[in-house]
Amino acid sequence: METVSFFPSLLKMLFALAIVLGMMIGAMYFIKRILHSTTPEIDRGALIRIVASRYLGPKNSIMVVDVAGQIIVIGLSNQQMTVLKTISDKEALERMRKLPVESEMPSAAFAEQFSRYKEKIMSAMDSKMK
Repeated sequence: METVSFFPSLLKMLFALAIVLGMMIGAMYFIKRILHSTTPEIDRGALIRIVASRYLGPKNSIMVVDVAGQIIVIGLSNQQMTVLKTISDKEALERMRKLPVESEMPSAAFAEQFSRYKEKIMSAMDSKMK
């Protein structure tokens, strides 16, 4: 019987594994490029723009949205979206379109509330230390 040496077999296996993994990574790269190049360029903020949003409570908020030149006020809850009002007043439309788009930064109200809780915790810890 012929004996098979361990080291050359290991090298062949690792080389085959590297080829298969390389082909998989290459295929993923090309699929991503193809999918990203075929997405429509229309939705780069031209048709839908969030003008303002306000948090009302747990899983409830109101949003003012500019959709293809029409301003719509939408109520959002956990289960549904409801159109509350469509704004058609010309002066209000012009004022709203001139407003800057809200950034994705956390709201100032959240930061203020967080700092208040932090102060309460720190004062409670100081009173327990004394």
